[in-house]
Amino acid sequence: MLKKIFILAGLIVICSLGWYFFYPREQAAGLSARPSRAEADAFSRKIEKLAAGEKNKSANTVEFRQSEVDAYVQQELAPLFPKGLDQVNIQLQQGLIAGTARINFDTLETGEGKSNPLLSALLRGEHLLDVVASVKTQSGTGSYEVSKVLLDQREIPKPLVDLLIQKYVVPKYPAAKPNTPFPLPYNVDHADLQPGKVTVHQVSR
Repeated sequence: MLKKIFILAGLIVICSLGWYFFYPREQAAGLSARPSRAEADAFSRKIEKLAAGEKNKSANTVEFRQSEVDAYVQQELAPLFPKGLDQVNIQLQQGLIAGTARINFDTLETGEGKSNPLLSALLRGEHLLDVVASVKTQSGTGSYEVSKVLLDQREIPKPLVDLLIQKYVVPKYPAAKPNTPFPLPYNVDHADLQPGKVTVHQVSR
């Protein structure tokens, strides 16, 4: 059963993974998980463990490996991505999450009616988008900051990054704004991001 997750979240909202991580629980609960490889199943079982811990008000420490994240994204989340978003890849680093995606800006929904002339001139057709975001979690609250965005391997200036977030992220996912604290689900207190894994610490409440 698909539900919003812990802070793996803040990460690639700009690549639209925010659709999943900030998806309302009551809607996500109605979605059925597709058959997946063993590692994607392992990821699902760990999410279920966190959900059970929240329900039973118990504490758990759960480690998600890079390979499990990869499998779950490809097997379970990829079919749910909006049209125009493809080939999403996530890399767990020390305190950072790096993501890549192939995006067709002509077909990707923006979430707002008016187009920005600057973005419309620069963002046409298909491009490779790379995003690096620093993630902070503490006392049941998380936040993220986009530190670098590359379009076709060329770094995008921060003002343009802000426009991208404002156009493609904020209209649909207000909770996914960078530098804005948001509550961590499943009674998660904090998560430790390390190369190749993320360790989630759940508390009893």
